[in-house]
This record gives sequence, structure tokens and C-alpha cells, in this order.
Amino acid sequence: MPLVNRLDEAIRSLSNAMILIAGWATLAMGLLIAADVLWRAATGKNFGGVDELACYLFAIGISWSLAAAFHARAHIRVDIIYRELPFIPRVVLDILAMLSLLIVAAFLTYSSWLVLETSWTRGARSASSMQIPLVVPQALWMLGVLVFAASLISALLRSVVDIASGRAVAVVARHGVPTPDEEAEYAILQSRGTS
Repeated sequence: MPLVNRLDEAIRSLSNAMILIAGWATLAMGLLIAADVLWRAATGKNFGGVDELACYLFAIGISWSLAAAFHARAHIRVDIIYRELPFIPRVVLDILAMLSLLIVAAFLTYSSWLVLETSWTRGARSASSMQIPLVVPQALWMLGVLVFAASLISALLRSVVDIASGRAVAVVARHGVPTPDEEAEYAILQSRGTS
């Protein structure tokens, strides 16, 4: 397996691990909010800081899910015309879709770096009683964006290698808009816990 393919598979594995962690964090966030509501109903007091932690977990969970959503072909694309096009235009559209997502990822990376650098320089902390250093949630959020960008770069490199090797069909299979049959098969695999 060429180095580019191994790199792409490694980043896919990392993104799968990150989305699992994001899912567990979302579950923990829900349980924490439920416990806070029950505690408030029983005692009239809340734990304090639950809303702040929930906001951090929610933002981190979203950024940690971006790469896995890309690999699962879950980012929204208008596919009315796509499925009617011949093969070559579909490959071109898949490459353009990855490039446009990479532009978004680059913008998010640059913006998150500016925010993180400012928080680090100023020693910024949250305005709550918890006084959490803002670089912690911001760095975790930025990590998700970086993995998203790395996923796009490795997928683009792998696609270029596939096209140059005469395997353009692999590009459409990996990154094209899923057919209804593929979506149904994926749903069945998910219901069995084998996806």
C-alpha cells in the first residue's frame, strides 16, 4: 500500500476514534445536565458551571466530528444533478467538493489559531467561577479542525494518486455522493453495530 494510502487510512482511524470520544462526551454532557436539573429540583441549587462545560463539550464535539463526517460522506451536497452526470464530471465535482471543504478548513484553522494565540498571550480565563483557561477548550476545538484539514489533504493526495494510476472509480466510491442503496446498506450496518 503506498504511503499516501497508509496516511489516509491512519487519519481515517484517528477521525473514527475522535468521533467516538465526541459521542461519549455528548452523552456525558446530557447526563451532567440531567443531574444538574434533578439536583436543582431537589435542593433548589445547581452544581454551577454545567452550562459552561456543556458549551465547551458541544463545540469540541462538533469539531471532532467534522473529519468523520467527511469520511462518511455526510457533509451536505446538492446531488440532484450529480447522479445524472457522466463519470468524469462526477470525479471533477468530487475533487472540487474536497477543495472547497479544504478552503473552509483552512479558514477555520487560521481563525482558531488567532483566537488560541490571543487567549494564550492574555492568559484568558472563563468569566465563570470555574476560571477555566480558555486555551484548553480552544486547543481541543482546534485539534478537531486540524484533523479535518489533514483528512481533506490526505484524501486529495490519495485521489490524485488514484486518478494518475487509472483508478478514478475509487475516488467516486470513496468521496462521491452515496447512492440510496449505499445509504440503506450503511444504515443496516449501523443498526447491527458493524459499521
